[in-house]
Amino acid sequence: MVNYDRLIVSHNEKFFNDANIVGIYPIQNFANEIFTIVLNASFNMIYWELFGISNLGEGAIKQNPIYFKNFMIFDISKLNHKERTSITEIFNKISKREINSIFTELGFDPSKPIGDQEPNPLPDRKALDDIVFDALGLTEEERKEVYWAVAELVKTRLEKARSV
Repeated sequence: MVNYDRLIVSHNEKFFNDANIVGIYPIQNFANEIFTIVLNASFNMIYWELFGISNLGEGAIKQNPIYFKNFMIFDISKLNHKERTSITEIFNKISKREINSIFTELGFDPSKPIGDQEPNPLPDRKALDDIVFDALGLTEEERKEVYWAVAELVKTRLEKARSV
């Protein structure tokens, strides 16, 4: 699973593969569609940035699925039926549109200091994130901190790649 400035986790009915055909087989028994959409939540991009391999050139980052074995992923069983239905509807909407850079998705201008900007995520991105954030019990300020952290980590990685 390689990303540059976009968060994309593809969906497969049976399992999740990266370009190296390394699959992710969830331990818990739950809908893979729900698992995929939760992996696409902005909150998880922090893990991509902190634990990804970034020596691919031009700032690309890779997350080897083998590392998911010890990866802390949001507990999908915490979602009630209504939240699962909502998250599936959001997934269907997001999967039919182009996934933009994380800066566009979260409403940041990467040419300006991230911390000086107010996060303004796209409506469907916010709806997805809010389900995860609500389940985690995050306050509005903590949600902003997640958005700032994600954008700052991506921006720093890309700037570092351009500097060498």
